Amino acid sequence: MVGGVTVLERVLRGLQREGVVEATVAAAPIDLRADLPLRVRWVVPGTAAPEGWRVVRGDELLGRRVVDEADRRALEWALCRNLTPAHQGLFDDLINWRLSLPLTRLIAYTPLRPNHVTFIATVLGLVAGLQLLTGEARHVALAGVLLQAQIVLDCCDGQLARLRFQTSKLGQWFDNVADDVIDITFIVCAGLALGGPWAVVAVAAGLARAWGQAILFHEVYRRTGTGDVFSFRIWFEREQASAAEVFARRSLGDYLRAFGRRDGYVFVWMLLCLLGQLELVVIYGAGLGVMIGVLMTLHLALRGPLPPPRT
Repeated sequence: MVGGVTVLERVLRGLQREGVVEATVAAAPIDLRADLPLRVRWVVPGTAAPEGWRVVRGDELLGRRVVDEADRRALEWALCRNLTPAHQGLFDDLINWRLSLPLTRLIAYTPLRPNHVTFIATVLGLVAGLQLLTGEARHVALAGVLLQAQIVLDCCDGQLARLRFQTSKLGQWFDNVADDVIDITFIVCAGLALGGPWAVVAVAAGLARAWGQAILFHEVYRRTGTGDVFSFRIWFEREQASAAEVFARRSLGDYLRAFGRRDGYVFVWMLLCLLGQLELVVIYGAGLGVMIGVLMTLHLALRGPLPPPRT
């Protein structure tokens, strides 16, 4: 077992991606996942392959043969390192993956599914927001730490889905919508804790962000039939550009833009909460919410007609 799945099953799934529809395995039968997308026929171990058949080792992956525990651990870590996308954010790249990957390796051997992890992370994020309502310094500091812990756990659900072949459209939607609900709740709670005009600013910014994200989700669904927000291209971006190209960090402007991505602003919010600067949290969150609302409204006016809905 490597990352909660046998090496053999990983090899078989790799063959299926190459177009193989049936495999003959010369080994003692083992349980395979019911959703394995190719047929498997078991034959006696040591059976020779007929002439002309392609032969693939079932105990070898990424050029590594799994013979003992050391091999298994090395392969598992190599697989996990491949889970981090090329377009991940600056703080995901510097910090979060170092915490999330070891946790994902542990979760992979539990019955938890990616959507269970998303649910736990969502509850954690909402609890972080509610902590702010007291306005007490220790609760504000705790809220920042909990929100940062939430984003680390939020990395785990996608990593787990890719590691155990459990990706789904529902999981994609759940993950992305939950993040927005958490962030809006956090800013609104921060504003309510401060009271007065801060509450008005936070609620208005939350509404602006909700409006902008609704436009984004609607367009992504119309274009792709999924909740893949990384497929979205604003009106001034090349439609054919890959996510890695769009989110590459090549200039100072790209690094500054990284603070508009979730891993960036959540990390800053945590630092501000630890310093007791709740006003700055609201200012940062309000600026972000208004920017999203304005940009997406402009996009709605300038992008041109949408393609027909995906079925």
